[in-house]
Amino acid sequence: MSQSSPQSNTPHLGNFIADPLGPPAPHHQPSIPQTPSASPPQQPSGDDQQKQTGGVHPGLVNQTKNQIRILVDEIRQLAHANSTVDEFMDGFTPRITTALASVGAAIWLIDSESGTLALKYYVNVPPVLRLNDQAAAIEHQRLLKKTLDTQQASLVQPASGGYGDKPTGNPTDHLLILQPLTIDKTAVGLVEIFQRPGAGLTTQRGYLKFVSQMGDIASEFLSNQKIRSYSVERAMWNRREQFIGIIHQSLNTQEVAYAIANEGRRFLECDRVSVATGHDRQCRVDAVSGLDTVERRATQVKQLSQLASLVMQTSEPLWYSGSSDNLPPQIREPLHEYVDRSHTKMLAILPLFRENNHPSDSALPEKKPIAVGALIVEQLSDSRIAPKLKNNIETIAIHCQSALSNATEHHQIFLLPAWKMIGQFVSLFQSGRRTKTISIIGMMAVLLIFLTCFPCTFGLGAKGSLIPTEQHEVFAKINGTMETIFVSDDGDTLVQQGQPLAQMQNSDLELAIDQINGQIAIQEAERNSNLQLQNRNDLSQFESVEVNNNIALATKTIEYLRRELEIRMEEQQLLTVTSPATGRVVNWNAKQNLMHRPVTRGQNLMTIVNPNTEWIVELEMPERRLGHLSKAMRDSEQPLQVTFALLSNPGTEYTGVVLDIDEKLDVHSDEGNTALVRVQFPNEAIDPQLLRAETRVNAKVICGTRATGFVIFHEMIETVQSKIMFLF
Repeated sequence: MSQSSPQSNTPHLGNFIADPLGPPAPHHQPSIPQTPSASPPQQPSGDDQQKQTGGVHPGLVNQTKNQIRILVDEIRQLAHANSTVDEFMDGFTPRITTALASVGAAIWLIDSESGTLALKYYVNVPPVLRLNDQAAAIEHQRLLKKTLDTQQASLVQPASGGYGDKPTGNPTDHLLILQPLTIDKTAVGLVEIFQRPGAGLTTQRGYLKFVSQMGDIASEFLSNQKIRSYSVERAMWNRREQFIGIIHQSLNTQEVAYAIANEGRRFLECDRVSVATGHDRQCRVDAVSGLDTVERRATQVKQLSQLASLVMQTSEPLWYSGSSDNLPPQIREPLHEYVDRSHTKMLAILPLFRENNHPSDSALPEKKPIAVGALIVEQLSDSRIAPKLKNNIETIAIHCQSALSNATEHHQIFLLPAWKMIGQFVSLFQSGRRTKTISIIGMMAVLLIFLTCFPCTFGLGAKGSLIPTEQHEVFAKINGTMETIFVSDDGDTLVQQGQPLAQMQNSDLELAIDQINGQIAIQEAERNSNLQLQNRNDLSQFESVEVNNNIALATKTIEYLRRELEIRMEEQQLLTVTSPATGRVVNWNAKQNLMHRPVTRGQNLMTIVNPNTEWIVELEMPERRLGHLSKAMRDSEQPLQVTFALLSNPGTEYTGVVLDIDEKLDVHSDEGNTALVRVQFPNEAIDPQLLRAETRVNAKVICGTRATGFVIFHEMIETVQSKIMFLF
């Protein structure tokens, strides 16, 4: 920075500069004071200084002291504020120049890259020192380096050049006040004040003391700034290490892509990070930050995949911040299409490659790196590519490339699942787990021998019901309304064959009978009148023929109506429901279920069971078990034994034998296709009160003995055979 030379009309500072840090002035916001344009008086030397100071008005001296305290206080506030080095030095340099009423000041800092002193901040530096090719500037540089080496503040008188081949001194006409700036006892720069010459020794020492104190404040600020920068860098390194650790946790390509997308967005603090995998001819977006799944059929995803493929073909990263003039034509159009749809302001696509890790041989041609994917970073609101963001993107791209390359290479291993299984099996025999593994294998071997060598009873489970061998269903033979029921509601009424069970009524049938009787009466009356006309002698031949025809027609009509009346009368007789056989009506609450309700033809009204009938069990054997049942029946000379239990009496088990198997499959229950298996058992073994039709039964058909393992797992084995092995 460059400003005009500060001047002052205040009394000379040498009289009180030895105590510039006295009582501070009232607090106010830091500002750079405007110095008066008048030049200060020439500074006397020695004993004349006291005389001149004594002649200055005391109020002006106090005002000058207060101004210095204000400037010092502002410098302190800058040092303790959360400001950058540029902000501090831009405020520090003019304030220290003004406080000393000096010609100018310069802040020299050691450049971190070259290691040489560089002029960073200045006010009115003599031009001769800014020309590095001049001998004076070189001599001045040696003076600064010597001060840095000694790390001691010093006063250098005007034109005090050195002698010899490498002179070291002050080539200017100003008094130089040099104060090194140190961090942890290491010199990092110095403060140089260009003061007017002619001041006395006491005043010069006051200058040196003041500059030393200001240098300490600047050194403290630089130390704190370095500590803060270390904290920021440490936090950044911690976040980077955390990111690297997360993306390298898995060797699954999909998991690595999702980790890069989500953790990369958190690390970069951008709007969206996507990861595309594949090679340079075709790649696809596999992960987008913030999304659990990626809809690859979406137009935006397709456009981004196409754009990433084109960038990977060029092997160069794409940085887009609003202008595409420097991009190849084959990329420009897809880029504009994607940006228009996604509203992206900043887009960065960095191809990720897997290097060929083969020994280098100068005789072999260099192989092109293999593309494994691309890292895509987007900003939706800011089109600027900040240097920090660009540096972070390039940094994590290296680690993303390594993680994705390892996952891709791992995924391409031939028979990877089999090798993993083998590795897991071998790890079981490592030291520390060998005894436990051998014990488990031994137990499994014993269990396997038991399952394959020891026999067990093989039974086929089925559900069924109790069925009487002699029962009759009573159906309605005609439509009607139930008017009277002659059986009781207790389900235990004994009836004889032909005995009336119920009486129905059909109003339509009665009306039809009345209509037929009326039509018959009309036709008979018409026929009688025609018979009387037939006996008359005065009828012509035509009239006689007509009368005979009417008599014949009426006779035929009467005959037809009478036959219809007979049919209706037979239907009327069907309204009386009779028992088809002798037995007991087993229906419960027959009157409540049927009384005064419409009945349709074919409806089941009652069930009659012979009290002396024999009871059997009908089992619904699933189709998948019929093969074992048929084989057992062929191999056994005796009927197969069946054990069953009634749901009404589950604690008691009964036995029986298989009578026969139905040849037809049908759907009898939720088991799907089943075949009825009839089982005979001694009826006296069951309490007569439990012998009720349709009582549900759980049964097991004994089909000999088989290996225990087969008995337990035969259905699972058959399922595998029918649904999986059948396909090969």
